[in-house]
Amino acid sequence: MKWWWISGLILTIALLYVNDTWYGNAATFWVPISWMISILILVKMTYPKRKWWSAFVAVFLVGATIVLSIPTYSVAAAQQELSTVYGNVTYTESVRTEGDEWNPFISNVAYVFKTEAGQKLLFIPDSGKTFEI
Repeated sequence: MKWWWISGLILTIALLYVNDTWYGNAATFWVPISWMISILILVKMTYPKRKWWSAFVAVFLVGATIVLSIPTYSVAAAQQELSTVYGNVTYTESVRTEGDEWNPFISNVAYVFKTEAGQKLLFIPDSGKTFEI
């Protein structure tokens, strides 16, 4: 196994870990992971012919998709944002939502928080909108 396959595997595991712990599975990291797998397969097929600029373009594309896949608010940032309005809130779970459009960089996951008064809040991590459930 070559070093680029190992680095791709390490990056994939890191992205999945960050998505689970920081973003409550709201980040759309499947986009850069699928791009990375496609690029690694392409590198394997064109190994002797590749140039340095093609590696630069590949790293730039994967990096750009990672940046675009990160939602605006993490779970901690959403909790801090809601605590200014609703007081003490606690994160309970992430739920799937359905939207009208298909965009691979917009998350279809929302955070659910519970206030001290027992009120449940739905927080959209890409826009920062809050809905009472």
